[in-house]
Amino acid sequence: MSRKARSHVLEGRTAGFITRMLAFLVDLAVVGGILAMGGLLAALFDTMLKELGIVLRIGASTVYVYLIPFIIGSYFVVMWSLVGRTIGKWFMGVRIVGVDGRPPTIGRSIVRFLGYGLSAIALWMGYIWIIVDDERRGWHDHLAKTWVVYEYERRKGGEVHRSFVERAES
Repeated sequence: MSRKARSHVLEGRTAGFITRMLAFLVDLAVVGGILAMGGLLAALFDTMLKELGIVLRIGASTVYVYLIPFIIGSYFVVMWSLVGRTIGKWFMGVRIVGVDGRPPTIGRSIVRFLGYGLSAIALWMGYIWIIVDDERRGWHDHLAKTWVVYEYERRKGGEVHRSFVERAES
């Protein structure tokens, strides 16, 4: 897709590294709380079964540990696909959009989440890339064809939109 065709996505200002990092830290706290509650419930279930004299080969706590990656991935993928942002991104006033300006599809959200791992595994370079990228996009954004934009500035005439149109026309 040409730059001109997707310029409407950047009608506002794309979110920078610090805003996105703070949003991610809020999300880590939220996910940590969800995981702690789930772990507590699994442990209570195991204890209840033990008190009732029921012995299982694999306890609920063990199963829960294996479900943790799925739970974390589900939080991000479902939130991105349904409302275009997580609780952390909502708190920081940003949202994720695709080329059409709408929240990413489930497929793109899955690619974006897998890109999170790629961005982190390479010494966090995929995240640091946001600092040097003209469009403030990390590797996961490039892979999923998404942008993180400030919610309140998504209007025609924003600074990124102007520079984007200028580059597309030259």
